[in-house]
Amino acid sequence: MKESELLVIIKRLIAMQNDDSRDRQKRTFEKFGIPLCDVTYIHSKEEFIFVRYRPYERFHFDDIDLVAIEVFNCLYDLENTF
Repeated sequence: MKESELLVIIKRLIAMQNDDSRDRQKRTFEKFGIPLCDVTYIHSKEEFIFVRYRPYERFHFDDIDLVAIEVFNCLYDLENTF
């Protein structure tokens, strides 16, 4: 059985929260080798910053579920464009 795409995203976000080697942790999310968005986690604020490249949007979240949904939607939009 294929693993849930949303679960994969959440695991990456949790890894960002758990890695305290730097105050800011940044991950880029891509589909078909195309970078679509990035997420930065700021440990000192316990906050996620989500940036979508096209169209440019920037959001701040304090809830891991909300940022995971935004990343999922960003990846899903490209996948269903073709």
